Order: sequence, then structure tokens, then C-alpha cells
Amino acid sequence: MGSFPSSLFFFLLLLLLLSNSISEPSEAAAPADLQPLLSFKGALPNGGRVLPSWMPGGNPCTSFAGVSCRGSGRVAAVRLDGLPLVADFRSVSSSLLSLQYLEALSLQHSNLTGELAPASGSRCGGRLVELNLAGNGLRGSVAGIPALTSSCPSLRSLNLSNNNLGFFSGAGGGSGGKLGLDVLDLSLNRLSGGGALEWVLLSGADLRELYLAESGLTGPIPASANCSTLRHLDLSSNSLSGVAPAAFAGCEGLAFLNLSNNHLAGEIPAGLLGACRSLVELDLSSNSLSGALPADLSSCSVLESINLSNNDLSGGLPAATLTAMGGGGLLKRLVLSFNKFSGGLPDVVPKLPGLELLDLSSNGLSGAIPRGLCGGVGLRELYLQNNLFTGVVPASISNCSMLVSLDLSFNYIRGRLPAAMGRLSQLRDLIMWQNLLEGEIPGELGLLQALENLILDDNGLTGAIPAGLSNCTALNWVSLSGNGLTGGIPPWVGRLPNLAILKLGNNSFTGSIPRELGDCRSLIWLDLNSNRLEGAIPATLAKQSGNIAVGLQVSGKRFVYMRNDGSSGCHGAGNLLEFAGIRQEELARVPTRRSCNSTRVYMGSTQYTFNHNGSILFLDLSYN
Repeated sequence: MGSFPSSLFFFLLLLLLLSNSISEPSEAAAPADLQPLLSFKGALPNGGRVLPSWMPGGNPCTSFAGVSCRGSGRVAAVRLDGLPLVADFRSVSSSLLSLQYLEALSLQHSNLTGELAPASGSRCGGRLVELNLAGNGLRGSVAGIPALTSSCPSLRSLNLSNNNLGFFSGAGGGSGGKLGLDVLDLSLNRLSGGGALEWVLLSGADLRELYLAESGLTGPIPASANCSTLRHLDLSSNSLSGVAPAAFAGCEGLAFLNLSNNHLAGEIPAGLLGACRSLVELDLSSNSLSGALPADLSSCSVLESINLSNNDLSGGLPAATLTAMGGGGLLKRLVLSFNKFSGGLPDVVPKLPGLELLDLSSNGLSGAIPRGLCGGVGLRELYLQNNLFTGVVPASISNCSMLVSLDLSFNYIRGRLPAAMGRLSQLRDLIMWQNLLEGEIPGELGLLQALENLILDDNGLTGAIPAGLSNCTALNWVSLSGNGLTGGIPPWVGRLPNLAILKLGNNSFTGSIPRELGDCRSLIWLDLNSNRLEGAIPATLAKQSGNIAVGLQVSGKRFVYMRNDGSSGCHGAGNLLEFAGIRQEELARVPTRRSCNSTRVYMGSTQYTFNHNGSILFLDLSYN
């Protein structure tokens, strides 16, 4: 009995050795895989430099860059994205695609050229599922895709975006074939002329995802019954000019539909959205659609995001339709900006239970902002700028505990800022310029430690800048110009580490310019014009020359800069204003535009250009 433990130990050791010997082949690729890889490298004009690790004596599974294998020791994936291969597609089809166990091949942005056609007699290994050739210079017609897919029968996902492909209906001998794919991406190609979209829809009867953004499509969207499996359709940024009423009638499973940035005009056809019970995301923005919101939207009960911005839609906001669409708590994004909607904001809209973003900017909405804001508490972004809202900011705004961005600018809102806004602990953007606000800036705003942008220009605010704002160390854009603020410019402003833009012009500030402003390592824009400041310009401002590190704080923000003509009564060098969601023609309401006859207007986005060794870009101390 004493020998039993040692015998058991020997038996287990033997099993371990056997298992190791069995698994050893997984570390070496089969010779059948080595030859196609080396053949591909040999066809490259600079193969030795681009693929130096692909050596005849090497093991593709362990030493060939971009190659990965399964446990069987066979090559399963080749990914050479971004390498300057300078290869013809026929060399790819005759070598890499022939790998017997290859499942995925990705050659994005690798300087592939030539016709999109497999080499004569070449076939895929039989297991290829994913082929990504995006960002190359492939030519030919997409009508030749069936010839490719027929030689790769297991292929399910094909990405040919950002190439030079066109559409010629008789090309490639495959115009009558089926695609046999689940996913097809032809975005950023040159499919101009008629027939391309209809051909893809007819040939891709089994497609689940189809991407044709920026592909040069023209003409109307055809009616097609071959879309019962389609889940994702992106036709954005083309020149499509119409929608057949029954275009998507057979697309019962469609979840994502993007027709944005086209030339679609007229009313949204009745029945177009009647079968949208599966629709999760709908984008019809940047077209010329008109009329009222269609009642068909009521059936889109699982919708999470809808964007109808930049159209000519009009009428009131239908409370019943919006409630049916978002009352279930699934709707997260409702974007109806830059239309012609009028009337009041229905109480139910900002209380939709799942709503996270509500953008109604640049419409003709009027009346008071509903007191029942944020019944759903999850609202994070509220954009009501450039409307005709009146009344006061309701104290119930404090119910929006998750609010990150609030823009009520370019309205006719009166009264004081409610102290309850100090409870919006997540707030980063408080933008309410060009209103009729009055009274002092509430000290409770100093509780907003996440606040980055405080933009309250051109109101009737009075009193001093509250000391509590010194706690808002995340501030990077503070704009309080065009008010009736008094007192001194507080020295603690110089201790705001991220402050990039400080605009306090056209107020009644007194005293001297704080020397502490020279400590602002991020300050690129300082406008103190038209106050009652006195004394010398602090020498500490010169400390900043070559030392500013503004980082990314102001990058990407929409702005307008109105350069003044310098005539009498036109004070200051110019005015920088946050301008997101506001129509350009509304600039006539800005006081500096009214008082300056020849103001030049520059619009765009702020750009990050340096992270160290910068200097102040704008300094205006005039009229003091």
C-alpha cells in the first residue's frame, strides 16, 4: 500500500507530459499556411521593409506581425491595417484569401489598388467571415461584389468604405447576383448616377446592416420589398431627393435609419413610419422636410433617439404624439432644433421619464418654461436657446439633479436667477446670455464645483461678482459682459487654474486690474473694456508671454466674433460670444451689433492649437 502514492504521482506526471506533447503542434503553423503568406509578401514592391518579420524559416503563429492563429495551429486572422503595402487586390485574392482557415482579413488604409475583382480561378479558403478593405484606392464597380462573395461563400461582413468604387450595372458579370452578406459598408465611394441604391437594395435582400453614407447617391429612395432582415440603414450625406411613401414598408425589423444631410423635401410621407415598432434611432436632420410632426411617430414606442433638426417643420409640438413615443421611458434623445415649431412647450415633454437630451433650440416656441421640469430626473442636456420664451427661470429647475448643460440664451426670460440652481451639482454649462435677467448673481452658484462655462452676457445683472465662485475651480469660460455689475474685479480670479476666457466688458467695475491675473496659466482672452478701471496695467500680465498652457478647455466650442469698426459709440475691439444653436440672423439683437455700423462677423469653432509656450490672443482694456 505504501507504493500507491508514488504510482499515482508517476501516472499524473505521465498524463502531464502527454498533454504537453499533444499541444505542441498549436505553436507551429501548418506549412500550407506559410506559402500563401510568403507569396503575398513576395508580390509587394517593398515587402522586405513592410513585413520584415515574415521570414521563410519563421512561424506565422508566433513571429509574423499581424497574424494570429487558433489553437489548431492554423492562421485565423491577418490584420495589416495602416501598413504601406502598395498591393494590387488580385495579389490579395490569390494569396491571403486562399488561407484555408482564415476567418478575418483586415487591410484598412494599406494602399491597396486595382480592380475589385478576384484573380481568375481564386477562391477563399472557406471560413472567411470578415473582410475589411476600407480606406484604399480600389476601383471598379460595386456590381462586381457578387463575383467576390460567390468566391468567398462564408463571407458575412464586407467593408469597402472610402475607396474609389463606382456603379456600372453590367460590370463584373455580377449585376444579377446576390450579395449573400449580413453587413455591407460602401460609405465614402462614388456611386453617383441612377440605379446604385436600387441595385444594392435588390441584391442585398439578406442584409442586416447597410452603410452608404457620403457615397454620391442621387435621385429618390426607391420602394423596395427586400428589406425584411434589414436592421441598420445609413444613407446620410448624399443627394437623395425624395422618399417613396412605401420605401420602408417592408422593413419591419429596421432599428436604425439615418437619412440626414440629403435633399429630401416636402412632408414626411404618411405611412413612412407606420411600421416602426422596432425603430430605435431615427435621423432625418439637415433636409428640407416641412409640415407638422407626423402622427405616425406615435407607433415608434421603442425609439431611443430621434433627430429632425435643420428642417422646415412647423406647427405646435403635439403632446399626445410625443407622450406615446417617449412615455415608456426608452426615449433618451429628442432633437428638433432649427425648425419652425411654435406655441408653448408642453408640460409633458421635459418630464418624459427616460429623456437625457432635449434640444428645441432655434424655433419659435413661446410662453413660460414649464414649472414641472425634470419629472424624469435623468435629463442631462437642455437646450432651449433662440426661441421666444418669457417669464422666469422656474425654481423647479433644481429638480434636474443630473443636468450637465443648460442653455436658455437668446430668449426674453426675466427676473432673477433662482438660488436653487446651486443644487445642480453636475452642471458644467450655464449659458443664459441675451435675456432680460436682473438682480445679483446668486452666491449659491459657488456650490457648482463642476461648472466650466458661465456665460451671462447682455442681461441686466447688478451687484458684485459673488465670492463663492472662487470655489468653481473648473471654470474656463466666464463671460459677464454687457450687464450692470459693480465693485472690483476679485483677485481670486487669478487663482482659477483652467480659466481661458474672461469677459467683463461693458459693466461698471471699479478699482485696479488685479495683478493676480498674471497667474492664470490658461488665459488667452481678456476683455475688460468699457468699465471704470484705473491705475497701471499690472506688469504681471507680461509673465504669461510664452507660458500659457490652455490645453483642451475651449476646443470645439461654437463661437461668433464681432469685430468692431472703431467708430464713435462703438466701444471695444470686438465681442466673442458662445453661439451654439442660434441662427446667424439673430445677431441683429446683440447690443454691440446694433451700435456698430460696420461690424465684421466671424463664425466657427474654437480650435486647440498649443499646450505650452503660448500667449494671450486678445487683450482689450479700452474705454477705462
